[in-house]
Parts: sequence; C-alpha cells; structure tokens
Amino acid sequence: MTAITVFLNDDKQAKIALAHAYRQALPMLAAGQRLIAKVMPENRRDNHNRHFHSLIGQIAAHVGGDLADAEDAKRILISAFKMDTQLDPDLTGEWAKFGEVRMGRGLRGEVVMLGTQSRDFTIKLARAFIEWLYAFGVEAGVQFKAWGDDE
Repeated sequence: MTAITVFLNDDKQAKIALAHAYRQALPMLAAGQRLIAKVMPENRRDNHNRHFHSLIGQIAAHVGGDLADAEDAKRILISAFKMDTQLDPDLTGEWAKFGEVRMGRGLRGEVVMLGTQSRDFTIKLARAFIEWLYAFGVEAGVQFKAWGDDE
C-alpha cells in the first residue's frame, strides 16, 4: 500500500477519511503488518513555495554577493527572517518546532541556521516569510516583478 495524503477542511471530511483509513488498515493489521497513521496541520502550500522562491531569485539577482546563488540566498534569508521574527508573539510558537540547527555566516552578523527548512514552514510562517522578503527586497532596492509574471 502506498501512502496517501488527504487534506481535511471540516469534521465531516475527517470522519469519512478516517473511517476509510480504518477499513484499509484492518486487513493489514490482521496480517501482522505494522502501520503508521499521522494526522498533522497542513504545512505551507505550493503557491507559497513558488512565490517565495520567485522573490528569493529576484533578490539574489539584484543583491549579488553572498546572495548571488539562489540556494545560498534562501538559507541566508531564512536565517535573517528567523532572527527578525523569532520573538514576534505571532511566530514564536511556529519557530519552536525547528529545534537544533547547523550554523554558517548570515547577513546581520548572525549565525545562519542551515537546518531550518522552508518545506517545514506552516502556512502562517510561509505567509510571514513572503511579507518579510518583500520588505527586505524593497530595503535592498529590488524592483519586484508582479507575482506570476515570471512563472
């Protein structure tokens, strides 16, 4: 059996999906297989991912230097974003789940947290990162394309 992902928006969907999962699990459990069931909040969406990668690419192209490589820029910008927002009462809990990180040099003299992965961003954190990227880019003189123009 391959894993499936189901996005649940209300209690009726959850009841149907979980009942289906239960029916699928019964024969496997009866055959002695061990299974894993996981229910978790939705992380960032693909449109968030495309949006902030577009912004990072535009920042990298404009600013250059340590940010010239888009992948390096992503790590450095995520680190600066975390440094700037980790004490924000709306985001403190969002950052708490990231735990230990690897270190490197960042834009603000901070240690870059290389282990912080954008794929683990919650929707709230992804939206805040997009807003932060716009603010950072404007301060750096980036003339952003309208979202969707570079897709």
